[in-house]
Amino acid sequence: MSNKIKQEINKIEIPKELHERSKMGILKVKNERYKNRKNYKFKNISLVAGVIVLIGVISIYNNWNQNNNIPKQGELIVNEDGSIKIPKIQLSDDLSHADMIGLIVYNGKIYTQTTTEIKSENAKKILGEMLGTTKGNIDEWSNQNAYDEEFASTIGETDVYSVKGYDEEFRIMTYKETEGKSYAEFYESLNGITVHDGEDIFGKLKMSENVLNAKYRIFSDWDNSIDNYHSISNMDAVNSFIEYLNNAKPLLRESNSDPIRNSRNNEEYRNLIIELNDGSKVNLTLIKGGYIYYGYMNIYFKMNENEFLKIWNEIK
Repeated sequence: MSNKIKQEINKIEIPKELHERSKMGILKVKNERYKNRKNYKFKNISLVAGVIVLIGVISIYNNWNQNNNIPKQGELIVNEDGSIKIPKIQLSDDLSHADMIGLIVYNGKIYTQTTTEIKSENAKKILGEMLGTTKGNIDEWSNQNAYDEEFASTIGETDVYSVKGYDEEFRIMTYKETEGKSYAEFYESLNGITVHDGEDIFGKLKMSENVLNAKYRIFSDWDNSIDNYHSISNMDAVNSFIEYLNNAKPLLRESNSDPIRNSRNNEEYRNLIIELNDGSKVNLTLIKGGYIYYGYMNIYFKMNENEFLKIWNEIK
């Protein structure tokens, strides 16, 4: 893997919750292997068990050439109007040493793990149509042809559903009940699109006039996976923030200008959780100065600072 790709991987914030879910999944895989040594299959792996999870594929989003001026396949492109074109996810020539984020191929699109979560009991209420079952046939040695197969995935075998209230082009959900327990996880397609403003991303999350509650935690608690959340009582500030998100400007994450790189401290970094009425929990990173990050995208957003201060004053 080239040094450039390694640099891009290092720029992506990995939420501790996803890392912990991944470790749980790996342990689940090991236990299944031990119990079924003679006839091991991937079919009973928990949804939270990405066969190989975390980061790899997302790095392809910003694969520039050395001169940074000749577009290559997979490169993010800033248009003249300030919008950013995010191409479809493509594999690099060599992923033999790269870990891969959990993903599903459906209807010609690639859906990847997201930082928005939902408890299984709430997920069951918004299960839509069953779309199919994942194959669990992609790993770091797979070639591009594997990504052309419907329901190819990195997560083993599990059922995939549409999600009531959300655009199927944007979000699908895995759901499985096994051994008296149920597991659910969202997968989102945020590639192969052009982002003009925050509404192109945050509008898909259906947060407007749909907030149940909101809470936050400081960087050190997030960094150490400590669930020390603080409730936000001023819901007017939360709802205003959500509306302002629609006008936020998208920006490329570049190593020399990405504000999150120098803001991993308790004064400038906040993990904001917005729980919606359907039980989904939107996980955002806020950086002092008006910067917002969502998921594993290689872009972030800049909000008007006066508008941003209305929420920052509630969580600083």
